[in-house]
Amino acid sequence: MRKRNKIILVAILQLFSCYTYGQFNSVFNKATTTSDSTGNFSFIVSGHFHGSSSNQSTYPAATILAGIDTLNNLKPVFLISLGDLFIDVNASYMEHYQKSFFDKLKMPLYNAVGNHDISNGNMYEKVYGNTYFKLSINDNLFIILNTEIDDGSIKGSQLAFLKNLLEQTLKNNLQFKNIFIFSHRPVWAENNERYNRLFLGNTRTSIGKNNFETDVKPLLFELAKTKNIFWMSGSLGGGPASFFYDKEPESNIHFIQTAIRDLPRDAVLQVNVKDGAVALNGISLTGQKLNPIESYNIDYWSHTVAAEEKFNFRMIPYLTKQMLGHYYFWIGFVSSLLMLLIVRFLYVKWKKRR
Repeated sequence: MRKRNKIILVAILQLFSCYTYGQFNSVFNKATTTSDSTGNFSFIVSGHFHGSSSNQSTYPAATILAGIDTLNNLKPVFLISLGDLFIDVNASYMEHYQKSFFDKLKMPLYNAVGNHDISNGNMYEKVYGNTYFKLSINDNLFIILNTEIDDGSIKGSQLAFLKNLLEQTLKNNLQFKNIFIFSHRPVWAENNERYNRLFLGNTRTSIGKNNFETDVKPLLFELAKTKNIFWMSGSLGGGPASFFYDKEPESNIHFIQTAIRDLPRDAVLQVNVKDGAVALNGISLTGQKLNPIESYNIDYWSHTVAAEEKFNFRMIPYLTKQMLGHYYFWIGFVSSLLMLLIVRFLYVKWKKRR
């Protein structure tokens, strides 16, 4: 009971702070989120900033580094990373990202953590703090979630935080016209037949199903009767484009995927908010011509052959070194060794009884 009360108290305190809009600082570059008096603004969204899964440079994707001037010239109020900002988190990565990327951005950067960001225990949280939070600009609410903490489900204090936030918005009819939710995993796609086989390369729930359909989606449907909801995710592996867009039938809920992979297709999503209306615009980082975001829909993805990254066999020595140097490997190794010893012990005892 004490644990439950503590969870509710934390969620209420977080909720209260949301509605007293003030300045919000990025933990990565200390830049501050502000908006002009008109309330019209834009922000940039994309995921997988580490680029290719074979990137061994300890720097972000080349397309991101080459596109810093492009991002700055757009003058967004902030840049949202949809997870896998890093391929791993250690001193080298953090130092190189800081100098080559974070310090060169002229807008605040926020991150909805992905599996790679938290692969090194709680190092990310020690350095960068909370992994789920919210902020608001005028009549727009922004919610950043951690879909890794419970293997794709929103549970515990995070669920209490989200439910209280959405329920109070609904109950008090707070003047949010648009609600933006950011996560790494497209948890909305896992148990929905509409997206069957579209995102096979994504991080998915390991065992069973996540709780999006049962605990989260009902809240969204109630809010969507009076507000626009945009859920944006960034776990987008092999695929024909840097974008996916779908609108829930007969609803104001929009589901979006966007990520880069250090490929010619790389692009970021510019979200423009003007007089409460939201417009989506793709910004190529390589000069390729882009279609309207809404055209990268289920039909487009279903009829386009996914572009797969080719495996670089020259990476085997490096990847082996990375594997041997990561504590996950040794946890698995020791656990497997203990299991083998237990099985052998039980087998010997069983054989002696015979």
